[in-house]
Amino acid sequence: MKYETPLYIKFNLGSYCCDGNILKNNTVPDKGDMSTVNNQPNIPDEVVDDRGIIKKIQLYIPGFRAYRIGDDLRVADELLRRQISSNFDSAIKNLTNARSELAYEGDFNNLSMIGSAISLIQQLSGEILHSAQGYTGISPAIRIDAQKLRNLYDYDLSFLDSGDQIARSSDLESLIISGDIQGISQKIIDIKNAVEKVRSSWEKRLESVEGISLQAKGDGN
Repeated sequence: MKYETPLYIKFNLGSYCCDGNILKNNTVPDKGDMSTVNNQPNIPDEVVDDRGIIKKIQLYIPGFRAYRIGDDLRVADELLRRQISSNFDSAIKNLTNARSELAYEGDFNNLSMIGSAISLIQQLSGEILHSAQGYTGISPAIRIDAQKLRNLYDYDLSFLDSGDQIARSSDLESLIISGDIQGISQKIIDIKNAVEKVRSSWEKRLESVEGISLQAKGDGN
């Protein structure tokens, strides 16, 4: 029978870890908290949470990086605008093709709905691409409050999720081929709802950035 040396050997005076550290009260550290053995500080929960949401954002934008200083906001702003512009371009192309096919099929109800959806996307695209950045007064080196950071990440991810939904929902070819009129109508409704989510997330992001700008001006006084 093979004998395996146990990780922890207990004595009357206490427990000893295999690296020689004494553990009080004969307790074995939890696997999730080895700082009691290695004397390493735990990573704060909020940092772990931020890393998780940043990884989700990076699935859309590989070049996205954590907001550490004010100048990172400018870089992210450009990346976000490019990504949503790409989503909108794909959606408009798909919907324009679908509109032609629906006109051929004589589905005038959905034809009207698609025209409305295209107009909404084009309008929002112009608003986002040409809106002011709102960074006046933010020093490139200013540190950003942790809660404001978390809010920004939430808005960014919601913005990107909704933009991706618009692009994916705009592909109506299979529904048109199958003659699923109701399915087409629902997809167009989903697109319009996603457009409003993009608009809301972008407006909240601009408001949050403006709040950082006001804070920066106050700190500079």
